[in-house]
Amino acid sequence: MRPHLQIALRDSTTATRSYVIVNPLLAKHLPSVPSVTLEYFRQLGDAVAATCKGERVLAIGFAETATAVGAAVAHAIEGAVYVHTTRETWALPLDGTAPEERLVTEFLEEHSHARNQALYLREELYDLSKYDRLVFVEDEITTGKTIRNFLRNVAYRGKITVSALVFNGFDESAFAEYDANFCCLQKVGYVRRLEFAGLPNPRSGIEIDLYHDKCAELAGEIAAAVSMSDIKDKDVLVLGTEEFMYPALILGREFEKTARGVKSHSTTRTPLLPQGGADYPLHSRQSFPSPYEDERVTYLYNLASYDTVIIITDAPGSRGEELIGAVQSRACVNIYFVRIRSAS
Repeated sequence: MRPHLQIALRDSTTATRSYVIVNPLLAKHLPSVPSVTLEYFRQLGDAVAATCKGERVLAIGFAETATAVGAAVAHAIEGAVYVHTTRETWALPLDGTAPEERLVTEFLEEHSHARNQALYLREELYDLSKYDRLVFVEDEITTGKTIRNFLRNVAYRGKITVSALVFNGFDESAFAEYDANFCCLQKVGYVRRLEFAGLPNPRSGIEIDLYHDKCAELAGEIAAAVSMSDIKDKDVLVLGTEEFMYPALILGREFEKTARGVKSHSTTRTPLLPQGGADYPLHSRQSFPSPYEDERVTYLYNLASYDTVIIITDAPGSRGEELIGAVQSRACVNIYFVRIRSAS
């Protein structure tokens, strides 16, 4: 099963990620047929179970969205112990007859609106060294930082399996120090960062032929560094930033050789009001800190959804997180952030 995933914006001032992936088969944000959802979860469970046959397994689902898929995955693993993390403390201890629960660790889910997580286990299950493998189950994993935060706190050195219904830009090399397996049902996008040097800065004057030739040369270098599978027969946006527009147009023309369709526009300092109606030009506006100056607001108008977005900027030292988040909020999930350093 490969459900049609969508992007929704967070209504939160405390979250560090501006969007969530809405999965229609998760039975969380949208209603779903229970048998269909459980079959979807079972498919992930079967893939995970293949990584840990005959092992003693502790399966960990992450609150709150992955509590059900975590249980379903654990059910597919013979003899597994299942626990999910919690943000609640009112329910512990669970009853008066069971051995007392012990706090294994507290850790941060840093991108979330509710960052604090905790894991408890009953006394007889508490020693993590008794498990051959920890299986982490999430609905969606982007960087895996939450899982790494957990592992650093408990200093577990056994085998692990990292599993999710969706991997969104996940890089397996982040777990290179662990004996790890990875299982997912769907991979969704990524952000790749590229950096190039040597483009003259026209802000102090430049012979136009030299500037044009350098822009064309740079476009060829960038095109060679971008995966052809992200461009060929795809809808592509090349997005410049504020004054950095001409190199984006030259790069966009380069991609027109292989892409299905290419568009280019730019962020701007200019605050304008979007409105509805076919006769009005601006229909949407996003605002965020400028990659050039954090204290200044910049704007992006009429951003549509594309298969691949190439952001190209000469903002010094910028990581462009707010601009990337704005692009992701329109379901553009394959993103390249290309920073250009001027020729010295």
